[in-house]
Amino acid sequence: MISFASLFVGFVIGIVNVQLMAAVGVDRVDLLLDGKRVAQLHDPFTTPLDIGCEPSPHELVAIAFDTKGKELDRARQWINRPRPTAEASLALEGGRGGTGRVARLRWRALAREVPASVAATFDGSPIPVTDPTRIELPAHEPAQVHFLKAVLEFGKGVSATAELIFGGSRTVEVHTELTAVAVEPEKKTSLPPVEGLAGWFEENGVPLEVAAVEAGGTDVVFVAEGSARAGLKQAFRRESPNDAETAANLRIGMRFKGEDLRFRFLWPVGRLTSQTEMVTNAYQSTPWLSRKRSSIGRIAGWLLEWPGWTRDGQRLADAVVVAGLAAAEANRKRAVVLLLGPTAKDGSLLTPDEAMSFLRRLGVPLQVWSIGKRSPEALRWKAETLISANQHREFDDAVRRVLGEVERQRIVWLEGAHLPHEVVLSRLAHGIRLTP
Repeated sequence: MISFASLFVGFVIGIVNVQLMAAVGVDRVDLLLDGKRVAQLHDPFTTPLDIGCEPSPHELVAIAFDTKGKELDRARQWINRPRPTAEASLALEGGRGGTGRVARLRWRALAREVPASVAATFDGSPIPVTDPTRIELPAHEPAQVHFLKAVLEFGKGVSATAELIFGGSRTVEVHTELTAVAVEPEKKTSLPPVEGLAGWFEENGVPLEVAAVEAGGTDVVFVAEGSARAGLKQAFRRESPNDAETAANLRIGMRFKGEDLRFRFLWPVGRLTSQTEMVTNAYQSTPWLSRKRSSIGRIAGWLLEWPGWTRDGQRLADAVVVAGLAAAEANRKRAVVLLLGPTAKDGSLLTPDEAMSFLRRLGVPLQVWSIGKRSPEALRWKAETLISANQHREFDDAVRRVLGEVERQRIVWLEGAHLPHEVVLSRLAHGIRLTP
């Protein structure tokens, strides 16, 4: 009976416009931000909301009530949490009986405003979609439970799915109530089985139940500042593909044989895209890549096409925040590496400290590497690794070290929906720490 029309994907700060879709019978909606009521809404159920200028994960909850104050439904939306780059939601319009009913479909996508195609099924059977914003439902028995599903394709592998169960006594969107938290066991120790972790995690003093623990694969996002490319090209200029493969195998591959490793490069050149009801701030990046015949450094220096950039036009801290969301999106072991060249300069809305604080809250470790001469910007980021412009082995060694650190991570799945930075270790926990 209630769902969000405004879906906040990507990195969001400041004042946002919250819009809700409510069915007939909803009199008011209470809006909660991180558990605190921030607004009480009536038709048309929209309000500006200030989520603050410091980046942080947030939970936004809408609770619908009737005229007598009875709770009818609630909807949840995460802000500044790893989530798909496209999302959709469904809500039933008012109406009685099982004929002439319509479901409203809303969506948001960073790359494209209008989906290339929309397909819908009702109780598993395809139904026509003439107007993607209003899906007409076939005649049905209202006393029985029904399942409506819409799949939106935006192209280039980007899609979104919305699902709704209604009829009988229920009308809910389908979602999974689990929270992934990254932890690191101490060296030469391992986590006990799930039952042995009982009472190790808590939120606001309340113990949380552990559902599962997995090693999973590894996702690393490299934020590549423009002036770092010259140093990478120089470091790997004499390395043939066969040499690169040998170096990768000897220094990285043997230790991580069989490891499910993915990496991608993201450039700190922001691109604003205006859409009807939101403005998106996107950063160009590669798809997820894997090491094959080339080392990661050679891929960065010679095989990738870097976008145009200016020294004053790069937004390093903002891009690091987006990279953190991308690294944690699949709930795998994760890390972000910022590559800074000798002339690096940051024009971000955020400071390096704010970006680093956000990644800590998200549970994503950050490393900062200077390529070639150390820049003043590297001092602001407290860069600890200096890689000579003509030493590709130093870069490969740095990759090996970061992968070694990430390898120790484990993903703990907790029952329920929780903000990651509010999950802490209890006094019963030993031999582990929260990442990073």
